[in-house]
Amino acid sequence: MTLVDKPADCDVCTALTRQRDAARLAGRHATVQSRNAEIANHRQFFLSIDEIAVGAVVYDRDSDMVGMVRGIGGVLVQLERPTHLRWEVPYTRLRPGTEWEQKQLAALARLQRDRERGRS
Repeated sequence: MTLVDKPADCDVCTALTRQRDAARLAGRHATVQSRNAEIANHRQFFLSIDEIAVGAVVYDRDSDMVGMVRGIGGVLVQLERPTHLRWEVPYTRLRPGTEWEQKQLAALARLQRDRERGRS
């Protein structure tokens, strides 16, 4: 069985590695293989600004937050959260958002809509 590792600065890879190691200790070989495949295929960063599209969900490693791309200018990407927080970050500090992070952002958007309607 091939052991796949990625740099420790990726929070997703770190979590997947922990899950893989726990599965290995529990003898769950299918989970070990699945986590290895996820780690091997996980994108940790963008190679160029051209890979980022307006509307994409990305993770900012500097602010430790998920945001939606609202604009791109030079090497800076403008991000926004459903709470209307906006900021700019160099594209080299971003990685694609995971499926879980996309769901997290959607849940935050629903909560914000409810707050703006006075339900919360």
